[in-house]
Amino acid sequence: MRLRERKGRENMHPIYSIDNEGNIKIKPIGYVKSPIKEPQIGELTEIKTEIIINDDCAKCLDGIEEFSHIVVLYWLDRITTYRESCHPQGREDVPLLGMLATR
Repeated sequence: MRLRERKGRENMHPIYSIDNEGNIKIKPIGYVKSPIKEPQIGELTEIKTEIIINDDCAKCLDGIEEFSHIVVLYWLDRITTYRESCHPQGREDVPLLGMLATR
């Protein structure tokens, strides 16, 4: 859809909207419930977390149990510092990687 075709379509979708300049505003559809209370690097492989979907979006999951994998997009809303690279899982024996290469 071209930008000029979007005119007047703001706030059409319940999860996201696109303004006339093409900017996307997203709305969370849920949250992660985890025992981790502070950001950490490493020692995450044994931690169990849940993805809680808001009631108004639950119907969007109909039939999902038929699939073996899902793609989850997330926002690291509690990260307060910026780093371009790190050792994955905090392991010094693993070479430094760009931060986005570790997700």
